[in-house]
Amino acid sequence: MKPDTAFFGAGNVAFRFALAMQEKGYNISAVYSRTAKSRDRLVKALRANGSGTQAAASIQDLRTASLLVIAVTDDAIPQVVADIAEAFSPLMDNPLPAVVHTSGATPLSVLQPLAELGCPCGVMYPLMTLNRNKNVEFRDVPLLLEATTGELRTVLDRIADDLGGEHYFYSSEERLRMHVAAVFTTNFVNYLLGLAFPIVQHDHPLLIPSTIEAVRNAFLHTPASTLTGPARRGDMETIHKHLEVLQKMGLTEQEEIYRLLTDKILKKYHPEDR
Repeated sequence: MKPDTAFFGAGNVAFRFALAMQEKGYNISAVYSRTAKSRDRLVKALRANGSGTQAAASIQDLRTASLLVIAVTDDAIPQVVADIAEAFSPLMDNPLPAVVHTSGATPLSVLQPLAELGCPCGVMYPLMTLNRNKNVEFRDVPLLLEATTGELRTVLDRIADDLGGEHYFYSSEERLRMHVAAVFTTNFVNYLLGLAFPIVQHDHPLLIPSTIEAVRNAFLHTPASTLTGPARRGDMETIHKHLEVLQKMGLTEQEEIYRLLTDKILKKYHPEDR
């Protein structure tokens, strides 16, 4: 049986999770957010698909759900947990929902105040940036799961199966390592693309094929075996030419990062020349 699900939070992650779960037959019973505008926007989107989702006016309105998903920013989770625990505390004689958060960097233990009230607790972390303005196929989104009870583990496994993507049960420590790795493969790559675009200005679409091929080859083989470029070859003449270009363009940030990464690669692959 699919659990009635409520959401605390109505931002990007909540928006995409709620709509995807609704599409797979889950009843999204209520949404609560400290921002009424975002709550009402998500409720409207869910109701447009025929649901009777409640725009919750208080945290107590979430307690009748079977599953409560906390989908807020990482730094907000501890206070949200404290607020939910305070709201649920007088209701301990009634059945309380299982509670999961959606953070990659936050341990399961942050939910301990709710576990002490008797709530099964877990994590349902999507290993992809989600945006309410961009539809996403959850079959393309790996989910990292964690649960304190066998029953909740079964529930999360069923949700992940229904959403259609790969899913794995990771400990909080394992999930944090994956989160760190994703910062390198996504956030840092995005930052470097932002440095590359001004060098070629409006011609940056020409970089798309080589960028995609480099990433694809790194995953198909290994980053070390597919790394190319002047630093990998130890081609100091080309490196100096590149630095001259950046200096003439006045791109000091690009020059700084170019020097830093080039030095790292040279030290790794040509230590005898350092």
